[in-house]
Amino acid sequence: MTEHTGRQSKGALTRGRIVMEARRSLIESGYDDLSLRGVADRLGIALGNLQYYFPTRDELVLEVIRAEASADLETMRATVGLDASPRSHLERLVYETVSTWRGESGVLYMTLSFLALHRDAFRTEYRRVYKTFYEPIERAIERAEPGHPKSEYRQRARLLTALMDGAAMQVQVGPHDRYLRSIVDAALAIVAPGITPAR
Repeated sequence: MTEHTGRQSKGALTRGRIVMEARRSLIESGYDDLSLRGVADRLGIALGNLQYYFPTRDELVLEVIRAEASADLETMRATVGLDASPRSHLERLVYETVSTWRGESGVLYMTLSFLALHRDAFRTEYRRVYKTFYEPIERAIERAEPGHPKSEYRQRARLLTALMDGAAMQVQVGPHDRYLRSIVDAALAIVAPGITPAR
């Protein structure tokens, strides 16, 4: 390993540690309590070192959200790529996504939604994140019900995403698995009404 490569590896490791600590803080304490100095202190690094990677709090929060969305997107794509029937693909995609969004990912996306109301950078990121989510969702719907125009799949993907977003934020929903199953059934009725029912 060359000295330059070693510095790059160390830099990537430091950057990753900063993002993970900021993620933990956002989930546990929220946006208002997140500060660069607090993150730096908890990691035992100088504030100036942290600011080399992330000069502002908003840049750090955006990176946390990008990393989370990237991980969730890979999970979606892997789910869609499973060797199963079209119906099973779509069911699993809805089930796993709502499950994930009801957890820590959901806290970060709600933070993104809130900040997107008033800040251009977060609004732009919000649109980018959800646009990337639409692609595997559209493919899953098309596989379940082929033969429709692309515009139809785009619309259905947005409807399904809105349903999953809303479902993830609900409280007092009763048994977890039963609730998720009801969301899956509702989703299929909306976005793939012609699909063969499960027996």
